[in-house]
Amino acid sequence: MTGDYPLVVIVGRTNVGKSTLFNCLSGERVAIVDSTPGVTRDFLENFVTVGGKTIRLVDTGGLEIFVAPDNEVQREIETRSWGLLEQAHLVLFVVDGRSPLTQIEWELSAKLRRANLPTLLVVNKREGMTRELLPEEFLRLGIEKVVQISAQHGDGVAALQRVIAQELEDHGTENINPAQNAVHVVIVGKPNVGKSTLYNTLLQKDRAIVSDVPGTTRDALLSIIHTEYGKYAFLDTAGLARRNKTEKGVGFYAHLRTKESIDKAQICILVIDPFQGITRQDQRIAQEIYEKKKCCLVFLNKMDLLSEDKRLTPENLKRSVRLDLNFLGYAVFLAGSAREKRVRQKLLATIAGIYTRYHQVIHPQVLNGKIRPRVNTQLQKVFAGTIPLIHHITQEGVAPPAFMAYTTCIETRRKTYYARVLEKVLREEMDWEGVPIEIQIERIKPGSAQNLP
Repeated sequence: MTGDYPLVVIVGRTNVGKSTLFNCLSGERVAIVDSTPGVTRDFLENFVTVGGKTIRLVDTGGLEIFVAPDNEVQREIETRSWGLLEQAHLVLFVVDGRSPLTQIEWELSAKLRRANLPTLLVVNKREGMTRELLPEEFLRLGIEKVVQISAQHGDGVAALQRVIAQELEDHGTENINPAQNAVHVVIVGKPNVGKSTLYNTLLQKDRAIVSDVPGTTRDALLSIIHTEYGKYAFLDTAGLARRNKTEKGVGFYAHLRTKESIDKAQICILVIDPFQGITRQDQRIAQEIYEKKKCCLVFLNKMDLLSEDKRLTPENLKRSVRLDLNFLGYAVFLAGSAREKRVRQKLLATIAGIYTRYHQVIHPQVLNGKIRPRVNTQLQKVFAGTIPLIHHITQEGVAPPAFMAYTTCIETRRKTYYARVLEKVLREEMDWEGVPIEIQIERIKPGSAQNLP
């Protein structure tokens, strides 16, 4: 699907403003921007509109050209970046317009020319100077087309967009965002539990860099795929670390992006390492999902590490984790190994089922002919004497499913219990696994029940 859109790759050494430019062209905060060199590791992609057409814009990690043999993450960044550059319809080579060119940039320029890649030199950080003559040093790079900008302040960005549109005139597509109508699924969890491995398995390719070093993933990585169950936009996120580690810097912004990703998602996959036990980090992330009323699948990873001890089985682990996350009881709990290809089919089928239930509509006759009598019977068992019963139940919406129950003269302190009983009966009578349910108890005046919707 991504092959239908012209590919524009942003490249350059560390700390020249590539991610700032990526965010600027995207029109939103997607990449983490920080003065610390090497913040971006995995490449980031977004579909943006330039000149009325949609392009696939990719931000890459900073290139070093000369990489130390023991720096595995940087070697992976270089390999992935050059793999993308070979496919690019246009390369935006970003340099710092306020600093002398480095040996890395001279080497990078030479490699781009040798590869005969369509390249546009973007001289960044030229706020207030975009109309001035460019210093001769940048012209000596041998790149014919040059634009001066300030990605942070917006100077020259409109001119850059016009040049990009001209360069891609023969490659343009309609202004259609491929994420439109996709089911948005975010993968969350604490650091180093296997989120990126699961992400790669779902996509059936090595999209995210996987490392034993905690915190390898920092940005939220988006990929859109078509499956036999429909179109999905999967998002891999940075691990949510303990609070004292997210007070400032890159960790803070990674934490913020993850929380924003949960906000935008329809379904959350919470990845757990059950061999570590449920930690406060796990509970805090689960609480975030619960409070935001998101659909949830809890995936117990690393089942390939199970010993032959019959007491430690996937079912026993699921039972234990479910107890520790009892407030997230509506979630689907699955156990498996993110490294195994067969887990993909199981997860996709489960996600499709959750999404279907998320839009489930219950017929009014079922709500009031079957659900309501059961709720009233339960209430009468608990409360002695005459109590106000539920007169009518309506479904107010889907995604998430929302219900309204009408009763008379109910005390405010009892509303929570009424809602709890109604949810319990709804879940027993219908399949809502993985889906949160919103319930409101509406107080009506005695004698007005006949006017209910």
